[in-house]
Amino acid sequence: MARTVSEIKKTMTDAFMADANIREKYGLKEGDTWNRCFSSVSLENIIFFIVAACSHVLEAIFEQYTKDVDEKVSMAVVASVPWYYKMAKAFQYGDSLVLNEATQQYMYANIDESKQVVKYAAVRDRGTSVQILVSGDKDGKPVALSNDVLTVFKQYMNRVKVAGVVLSIRSKEADRIVIRAKIYVDPLVINSDGTMISDGSKPVENAINSYLSGIVYGGTFNKTKLTNAILNVDGVNDVELGECSYMEDGGTSYTEIKGNNYTALGGSFIAEGLTNSLNYVVQD
Repeated sequence: MARTVSEIKKTMTDAFMADANIREKYGLKEGDTWNRCFSSVSLENIIFFIVAACSHVLEAIFEQYTKDVDEKVSMAVVASVPWYYKMAKAFQYGDSLVLNEATQQYMYANIDESKQVVKYAAVRDRGTSVQILVSGDKDGKPVALSNDVLTVFKQYMNRVKVAGVVLSIRSKEADRIVIRAKIYVDPLVINSDGTMISDGSKPVENAINSYLSGIVYGGTFNKTKLTNAILNVDGVNDVELGECSYMEDGGTSYTEIKGNNYTALGGSFIAEGLTNSLNYVVQD
């Protein structure tokens, strides 16, 4: 907010009275104040008032200019990937949209976070279309939207999107992934069945699940990062990562992951059958 003329003038007079050279030339003493030493009609007071008034006008002009720019920016639609992500997360199931005549954009009359059922979203620009992957949340994990909710969400996105843009929208359960590996462990720390001697937990399985859940929604599974996550487990000496395969939601068979990376079609990953796919080798 623009400062008042009095506030600006006081800033200047305080600096004036604090300057040692000025105090010496004017013969000012310790404890002297501006109002005590200079009358309202003095040349110094008039000059400071004029400068303060001009500064106030400039600050007010810049403040209004900033407000005008912010208003124009808020009215403009920049249909970028982050914008589509923001709009997807803003979806309110069961609420109707209203057209803002000033901005010519559809929006909700009231924001109700309890109705915002899309908790995870990933947006990708495919050149000829925009791909949007969304999920709800259950127990802190992504879950596919029901067909009813997904249908309404598609109608919502087609209403708020930029005209002419083709949207590809889907919501699927997490991809299931089978990880086969040979884990070399210290027999003083981990048993041959993968359990921790100290507390009976399964640290390798926990590390794998933690890595998979830590992948950002719509992100990529990386074999190197998986191996590092396993190697960071106390008691693990080495890892030989074998075949990793996946099955997407609705699939009937697993497909081997070729290369080092795989991006889930469902946006997230769930490890399948770790108890049977991990082979522990006790090293003497």
